[in-house]
Amino acid sequence: MNMTTVTDPQTWQRWREAKRLALLATFEDSATGMRVKEFCQGLSRSLGQECQIIEHVWLFSTLRLREMQEIAAEDACTSDLIIISVHQAESLPDEVKSWVDLWLGHKGARRAVLLALLDPAYEDVPGPTQAYLQDIARRGGMEFLVESMETAAPRWQSR
Repeated sequence: MNMTTVTDPQTWQRWREAKRLALLATFEDSATGMRVKEFCQGLSRSLGQECQIIEHVWLFSTLRLREMQEIAAEDACTSDLIIISVHQAESLPDEVKSWVDLWLGHKGARRAVLLALLDPAYEDVPGPTQAYLQDIARRGGMEFLVESMETAAPRWQSR
């Protein structure tokens, strides 16, 4: 499997230069939501005060309604970074997969990065969810990154 962990600050260089980052984050529960919050705080510090970050945040359960999937898909289509924060599971919920299908169907050629935030114990043991997310990135022509939030400061921030 070809995956990258978030270790190189150069990954964020074009956002720093653009002084703008649009991101969409979707997460499973309060623990995975906290993981997104901590990651975004670190990313904001790394990019600097000059970089405006526009965040759209979606809890998996809100994607059960088709109307919400459509709104979240529109948000994803205009995002530079899409974050999916999940515990390792056999598969993502059906509503998340439906949202992904909508999003990829309308994505277009926009350059984007798909970031999987996973439980630390599973970062180096790719499971079905990680394989699915990697396939999404391949199908959407996106860079795929994987990060665990075991430490308070993500590795990319400490260089």
